[in-house]
Amino acid sequence: MKEIISTNVIVHNKFSMKKMLEIFQASRAFNGSTYLYSQHKAVDSSNLPKLVSFLLTVEPQTALKIIVEGNDVQNHLESIKSICTSHISVLRMNQKRFLDTTETFQI
Repeated sequence: MKEIISTNVIVHNKFSMKKMLEIFQASRAFNGSTYLYSQHKAVDSSNLPKLVSFLLTVEPQTALKIIVEGNDVQNHLESIKSICTSHISVLRMNQKRFLDTTETFQI
């Protein structure tokens, strides 16, 4: 069953190209989706050009939300956080939610 989880972090340092590539490679290897959200902009981290341009615009002391959707989301989120250990600090971890893709809803 698909799950979704997110965490809010504060960016301390600018991301290096090496860290951006590590985030990209981890996202590509994950069976699901990883999104980064900051200042009303979101990016799928499995798209390298968009990820690089997004992370280049993130200034230090900016809030960043990491959203993970798929299977085994907790481990993937932990791996993304471990890649970024010197660059971020965790503010709040949101609870895991289960998605039932057979149901639809309208907003």
